[in-house]
Amino acid sequence: MENTWENDRKETLPLTKYVFNTLLGKVIKHFKTSHKINKSYKDSQLYGFGNYDQDKPSLKNDLELILKGYVNGKYLYNKHREASSGKPVIKISREYKSLFFNYLGYKDVFDFISLEIKKNDEKEKQLQLLQGHSVNEDFYYVCYYYGEDKKMTKGQIIIYNNWKTFELIFVYQDRKGIPIYYNLFGNIKQENNFVHFDAKFFTKRGKIEGANFIFYVGKSSFNERPILIGTYSSFDKYDHSVAGKMIIERKDSKKNMESEANSFDFDPILSQELIKQRFISQSHIPKQLSKLSSKSPYASIFGKLPNSYEAIFNILDEKHKFNFLIQKNHYNIISETENIVVENDRLSLENKGQILEFHCDLVGIFLIQKVSVYLKVYDLFRDNNTNTDIIGHFTGIDINNTIVSGGVSVMPVTI
Repeated sequence: MENTWENDRKETLPLTKYVFNTLLGKVIKHFKTSHKINKSYKDSQLYGFGNYDQDKPSLKNDLELILKGYVNGKYLYNKHREASSGKPVIKISREYKSLFFNYLGYKDVFDFISLEIKKNDEKEKQLQLLQGHSVNEDFYYVCYYYGEDKKMTKGQIIIYNNWKTFELIFVYQDRKGIPIYYNLFGNIKQENNFVHFDAKFFTKRGKIEGANFIFYVGKSSFNERPILIGTYSSFDKYDHSVAGKMIIERKDSKKNMESEANSFDFDPILSQELIKQRFISQSHIPKQLSKLSSKSPYASIFGKLPNSYEAIFNILDEKHKFNFLIQKNHYNIISETENIVVENDRLSLENKGQILEFHCDLVGIFLIQKVSVYLKVYDLFRDNNTNTDIIGHFTGIDINNTIVSGGVSVMPVTI
């Protein structure tokens, strides 16, 4: 067993009551010596909780300097209460298990045991406890997604405790290109063919909701899948609620995970799958439906689009006819031409509602295989005349992979 195993990889660090009390005594002695405190200190001020004076020394303040993040001042005090109650094993949670040893200048629990635990029987008892705690293997993943500022982003995911808990470390770059890390922790649950990650984020105000991830795993065990594809939902640094696609890839060691996550190069196969795969809900609270967004004023025009249409594409003096339907309520583009199926369709009103723009793939027996069409909305609806061709423009790709463009006439057909 390697001495770095438990301290680096486990969800909790179990300590015997003897080792914990020794650790706590050393921590308090170091604190009082560092701040030259000779008189008695109230527990709330010592540990840093309740109505303590933030301007006076406290373990909370000292530990936050080591962690460079929020520390729950009552955490160590509660563990002290557990030991005082006679509890034989005190479990230190992941975010604190190295902190107390680092505060004393030790690398990890093994370093502390080697130098501070003099009784051989107590030392052996603690080592056996750590050895028995090592039955579960941990797993290391790098997650990839299209994140803030329209940039590809990576993170580290460490799976603990037989796929029950995890740690997520997001890796960003500051303006100088230096990595910045944000830590989240949470629980994992499998239901049906999916695995759910529920993450929490720690701030100075305490624990808050962080993010949720869902990945498809099928009927297999989690660790049989080197790559998982799923979705995330969270909030970004601009206080927008966001969601999108995420891919995680397993690495064979913590070192390889960290090396990949700290690199800001991305495999094109990942970028190709993830760019633009992000939904952002603006932090806007409208007072009425007509002010949902900048698109709202054109909703009445949008509502007139559902209908059957006949489109005739003009390519090299040849005409190619395609009949299609824009569905009522759902606005899907459906083929009404035999042997043609529409895929990847989308439509929108552009340029302040003046231009109808739609895109789709045409799969089947037809010259054009992919097309984008632009029509003036005014021409489409003027005088309710459904027998007049509306001339627009299209660009596309034909069956020979040739880029084509030209005029398109569109005639609404009453349904």
